[in-house]
Amino acid sequence: MQYLEDSFQSACANGKIPGAVLAATNKAGSFMYTKAFGFRSLKKGEKSPLHTDAIMTLASCTKLITTIAVLQLVEHGQVSLDDDVAATLPELAKLDILTGVKDGKGVLKKRNNAITLRHLLTHSSGLSYPFMSPLIQEYNKSLGLPAVSHAHRVVEGFSSPLLFEPGTFWTYSCGIDWAGLLVSRVTGMDLETYYQRHIFTPLGINDISFWPDKNPELAARQPTLSIRDTSVEDGSGTVVPFSGPNIVGGAEEEMAGQGLYSSMPSYLKILHSILADDEKLLNSETTAQMFKPQLTVESQAALQDNYKSQPLRGPCSVGNVSPNCIYDWGLGGLLTMEDVNEGMAAWRKKGCLTWGGVLNCFWFLDRKAGICGTYGTQVLPPGDAQTREMMGLFEKSIYQQGERHGNL
Repeated sequence: MQYLEDSFQSACANGKIPGAVLAATNKAGSFMYTKAFGFRSLKKGEKSPLHTDAIMTLASCTKLITTIAVLQLVEHGQVSLDDDVAATLPELAKLDILTGVKDGKGVLKKRNNAITLRHLLTHSSGLSYPFMSPLIQEYNKSLGLPAVSHAHRVVEGFSSPLLFEPGTFWTYSCGIDWAGLLVSRVTGMDLETYYQRHIFTPLGINDISFWPDKNPELAARQPTLSIRDTSVEDGSGTVVPFSGPNIVGGAEEEMAGQGLYSSMPSYLKILHSILADDEKLLNSETTAQMFKPQLTVESQAALQDNYKSQPLRGPCSVGNVSPNCIYDWGLGGLLTMEDVNEGMAAWRKKGCLTWGGVLNCFWFLDRKAGICGTYGTQVLPPGDAQTREMMGLFEKSIYQQGERHGNL
């Protein structure tokens, strides 16, 4: 791992990245790698080193944990993946489909298909994040609203009209935030309580929370946010302190698609529990379902079209995604549908799950290869090319270690 570590130390020293926490292991637990590089903050006078216990804003890495919570309810017979969610989420059920904006007014039509939990978990419900949809932005402006605004609560923040009939397309969305609201309503618990009791405590985790600012010890471990120097147009500039408004804070309730904060070693414990199939979180049958394709033919085609050429920016560009691979969506992340190799180098295997978050945290979970890992950082923009290069180096180094430990 010397080349990996030398590369990361150099990248931090040269301003290529601000810092990163790397954590990975194999199924047997015979290989464990945890290392921090770089700085906790790039602000003047604050260049203290980043430590492995840094509390990162997970952003959309939260979605995997919420998916696990939903699947626990499925196991207990409290919900079904294919039931209409209307009874539990009536605010969602009343949303119509936006087909356009004409003469300054939205053109809406009634929805025909039911919205199911499977749709919400796989971004095929018709929902979209407003910041990813020019049509929703135009619709919001037609109502005299900001084109894009920060969501503080699920119902108030994510009730834009649908963009398509559920199950007929794919658009990255706030569906898992709605799924988390369903978990809260079905269990009668706020998500902080439910996750602590049923996900974190069983794994011995005490530093994942929706509310780190309420715990001084966790708050003190949070790195500051950095951004790629925007004055260099081609993205080749160095990272600098971010001085803009908080793009992920201000939540007034647990946001199940984006709201958790965690250290990378603790997040790795969740990944490893699924990899090892230890049944501390889910039974083996349910875990196996996470790694199976979940989309309809139409939705899978739309997802595939999204990755015909790797996006340069945005949530779907975090991590390295080969444009020549077939993808689907599993329960928890993007599902690789065939082995991916670069030359003679082993990489992801068929059935590998991956995803990331807007601040460029990233995770991978490969049951066939027998490894999992997570990359923690706090840098903008999402899909930053220089950060993605370092992610690729880390991920492929772990696959090489997996080979050496007989997991491939």
